[in-house]
Amino acid sequence: MDAKFCAKCGTELVWRSTGERARPTCPACGHVVYFNPVVGAGALIETEGRVVLIRRGVEPKLGYWSLPSGYVEADELAEAAAVREAEEETGLQIELEEMLGVYSFGREPQTGVLILYSAYPVGGALRAGDDAREVATFAPAEVPPDDQIAFHTHLQALRDWRRARAVIYREAVPADAMSVLRLMQDYSDLDGGYQNYPTEKDRGLLLALDREELVGIAAVSERPWSHAANIDQVFVRPDYRRWGIATQLVNRAVDYARQHGLRTLLAEAPVGNPILLVYLKAGFRVSGFIDTYYPPGREGPVTALFLAQDLE
Repeated sequence: MDAKFCAKCGTELVWRSTGERARPTCPACGHVVYFNPVVGAGALIETEGRVVLIRRGVEPKLGYWSLPSGYVEADELAEAAAVREAEEETGLQIELEEMLGVYSFGREPQTGVLILYSAYPVGGALRAGDDAREVATFAPAEVPPDDQIAFHTHLQALRDWRRARAVIYREAVPADAMSVLRLMQDYSDLDGGYQNYPTEKDRGLLLALDREELVGIAAVSERPWSHAANIDQVFVRPDYRRWGIATQLVNRAVDYARQHGLRTLLAEAPVGNPILLVYLKAGFRVSGFIDTYYPPGREGPVTALFLAQDLE
């Protein structure tokens, strides 16, 4: 990057220290030139448990695999750029779920920032386009080797995705009580008592485990007299969030209710809580609201939505 003349008055710039570093500065009007990083946006698109990757058809990293991504135009939002790049490179129309992370790339004098979103297809057809030579989907065990992934930011995201997909889900048994209790002790926003669910009538507890480490739970209470059940809690450890574990737990809560012959599964959550999107994606519908709801440990009324899914 090089700037020789002031964009405001045309005076030749000089390098002067402004705080911790030197920047091109106009000696006449005082205008300072700032070099900002470029911004990219991309999507980790998951379909039927597989991730969508493109084989790059242009430099840099010609022939390497990457997530569909590209630079954000000056007149568009990062979310719009991620959707646009996905359709241009893969042929898929996508719906973004949430931001997975922000990753830095490059080196001086030009660095960049990649904003990556989780997404799923809602239309289109898988085909290579734009800068892509090839497009394909991969199960976690099929993802190309690390040395065939184009960029370290994409490699890091794929490693996180594979780790999340290696999580095991099962129903809790009484022997899991101590692990559940330790999880509740470690996180004050997690209500108490769930360690007892495996031994209590008409209650079930679903676990998410990374190897043997408990990383999330979903608690379900049955209401046999009304042929319904309620999701009392869905919790995922902060360091495991944004990778679909809550979605898997909710889906397994639905399966649990069906297996027990129930007709309806109920849930509730404060507005603004990301779990609402998980419920809606899983097939729940909004059935009501209350504006005097007090979440545990919170002050002041917070509006909550009631949700339901008919299982018949």
